[in-house]
Amino acid sequence: MDAKTAVDRVGRGKERQVNMRFLAMANHYVFEPEFCNPAAGWEKGQVGKNVQDARPRLWNPMPNFPDLASLNAWLERRCMEFWREIPHGTLSGSIADAWGSEQAALMQLPPAFDGFVEQSKRVSPTCLISFERNRYSVRASFANRPISLRIYPDRLVVAAEGQILCEHDRLIQRSHHLPVNRHGKLTP
Repeated sequence: MDAKTAVDRVGRGKERQVNMRFLAMANHYVFEPEFCNPAAGWEKGQVGKNVQDARPRLWNPMPNFPDLASLNAWLERRCMEFWREIPHGTLSGSIADAWGSEQAALMQLPPAFDGFVEQSKRVSPTCLISFERNRYSVRASFANRPISLRIYPDRLVVAAEGQILCEHDRLIQRSHHLPVNRHGKLTP
């Protein structure tokens, strides 16, 4: 696995400078990250092929969802259906059958990891912070002061001095129109 959310810097071979939040998650769930070599597509080709094969089964036709929770509930149901249908690669039975026999030997799952991405920000003199072209309000007593912005898929949490200052629903731009010039190239 090599993703910007997991790795801050790629070194030689399998040497990686792991992102602190990813390392915290790995420690929480007690696993050791294992990374592929750069430009070694054969090392991760099987995972990529599995994803490529699963996409059309899951997303064609593309369903609509009113919110992220509905999407996640639907996706969980669909994955469980596939696990019952897809044969396990090396064991007899389906993926669900293999999972059922392995479950008793697994550790109990810890409480969910608090999976936010954190950014340092400074509150403006008008008590606002900016994130992804949107502005969010912060308590007036924190004007011109540093805060920590905890970014979740659905919300933003503002923290400072060991306390939660406020929480906002995350505004996500639905328009994916990018500026292009007359030659079809992205413009800066």
